[in-house]
This record gives sequence, C-alpha cells and structure tokens, in this order.
Amino acid sequence: MLAKVDIKDQEQLINALIVGWNNEAAGLYDKLLNYPALRYSIKGFIKPSGMQEKTYYKNVPVVGDISNLSEIIESQGIDEVLIVLSLIEQQYLSEILKECKKAEVEYKVVSDTYDTAYKHVVKDVIKDVLHPSDFGIRRLLDLFAALLLLILLLPLFFIVAIAVRLETPGKVFYSQQRCGKDYKVFSIYKFRSMVQDAEKASGPVWAQKQDPRITKVGRFMRKTRIDELPQLLNIIRGDMSFIGPRPERPFFVESFKKQIPMYINRLKVKPGVTGLAQVVVGYDETFEDVKNKIKADIEYIDNADSIKMNLSILWKTFIVVLTGEGQ
Repeated sequence: MLAKVDIKDQEQLINALIVGWNNEAAGLYDKLLNYPALRYSIKGFIKPSGMQEKTYYKNVPVVGDISNLSEIIESQGIDEVLIVLSLIEQQYLSEILKECKKAEVEYKVVSDTYDTAYKHVVKDVIKDVLHPSDFGIRRLLDLFAALLLLILLLPLFFIVAIAVRLETPGKVFYSQQRCGKDYKVFSIYKFRSMVQDAEKASGPVWAQKQDPRITKVGRFMRKTRIDELPQLLNIIRGDMSFIGPRPERPFFVESFKKQIPMYINRLKVKPGVTGLAQVVVGYDETFEDVKNKIKADIEYIDNADSIKMNLSILWKTFIVVLTGEGQ
C-alpha cells in the first residue's frame, strides 16, 4: 500500500500488480512509495517463472504466476499491470501480454533493462509511469497544422491524383491496415505508388529498392515522400501525430513482437507521419533495419517532449523531401 494518502482519496487509487520477481521490480515498488501522488496501490507481485511458496517483499506478497494472472486481475480489481522483467524472465513477455489483453487491463512495460541490446536508451525505471506519452498541446498543434497544410496543399493533391491516374489504372488513393497506439488498428492513407493489387499474389511483403511494383510516378512520390501527404487526414482523425514511430501492419507487428521484445513499446504512443527512425535509418528492408529503427523510436519516445529533438526531426524530414532522399 502507498503511504501518506488521505482516506478520502482511497477510491482514486490505482490498483496495480508488478509482474516480475527481480531487483528492478523491487526497485520500482520502492520508487512508487516515494511518489504517493501517482496513487498506485500495489496489490502484489507476479512471479513469471512460477510460485512454489508464499514470498514477500516489504510485506507485499507474490500473489501468483502467469497461469493465474488473468484471474488475479479480475478477483482483485486490478486497474493496471506494471511489467518489469529480468533477462531470464524475458521469455514470458508474450504470454504476459496475452493474459493482460485477455483480462482487458491497462499495462506498462516500465523497465527494459532485461534487453541488453537496448540498454543505451533505457532510463530511470520510474520514467514510463511518470512520463505521459500523449500531450494535449501536441494534439492541438497537430490538428491546426494538418488542417492548414491540407488547405494549402489541395492544388498539389489534384496534380498528383491526375498523374497517378494517367500512368496506371486503379484507385488514386491507397489505404492499408496499420497498428496504432495500444494495438488499435486503423486505415492509413497514401497516394498509390504501386500497381493496383500489388500484393494480391505475394501477400504482405516489404518494398525493396528498385521494386518492379512501384510505378514511375510512385518512385518520384516515394523519393519526395509526397505519397505520405494523405496522412494529414489520419492526423485530423486522431490516428496519428506528425512525429512518432511509423505504424506497421498487424501481420508484421505480430511477427516482430515475438522476435524483438522492445517492439511493443512502439505501440504505447501515437504513431507519426515522420520520426527519428525515418530520418536516421530510412526505409527498412531487413530485420536488422527494423531493430535499428526500434532503437531510434525508443530514443524518441524517451525524449518526446524535447522541442529541440522534434524540430530537428522536422528539419531533417524537410531536407529529405527537398533533396529526394527517400526510397
């Protein structure tokens, strides 16, 4: 239980479980005790590897393991699950997330120290709890800028639409299912840069350099990123922000989250039209590219409120558009 909280505020406490039985999990509990304003009431620890006997940390018990996680969430009225895994416990991450989704409970991966490949972007274990991933002022700026650009760029929209339609038969616009914040699936909009039904025979595949499916107009649009302009509509709808991790297709998300534990952190924030990964790594064509982009995405998430970083990303994006350095 959290100390120094008035009785009148008890109904406002956030009932939570800490999933993990390691030094980082204990450290998180200790730090939460020092932040009573966060209103976390820790009901217990979950030991991923299994529980043989009753164990405690500072009078807070280990209440179960993954096998009964969803039942504990329901029986104890848990509002949020805080996941803090050690290197050995990393193997249980997918199963833990599955149980959290099954119980329809909020969760946060608040420590990534178990993944040594990404230690250079890991910060204070408490930061993910203290640091909001969405900002009211950012939403207002996104909405205003997207509406303004949509009005100013309408003539360009018409020109591009005519060029796409003249070169190849098919629709001018292209929509595709993508995973956004908290796994919410939405339709992303683009100008069609490939031949119609490009993946009908192959199924979901990455675009490659010199991809024969890309049209001549499409190649120019990709180099200048003009094909992304319809995503101004996604920003207006609230699916996306101007800056953030690029949203990926559900097919690839399911694959990546099994192979790269850190991948799920990208789904805790709103995706963006551009981002640090896009201006540093560019298009991903290999699995290594994906891992490098994830490192950049997480670095951005940790510094999302940095005006300097956001302006730097916008400037680099402008240079890519101006010089045609896209794919």
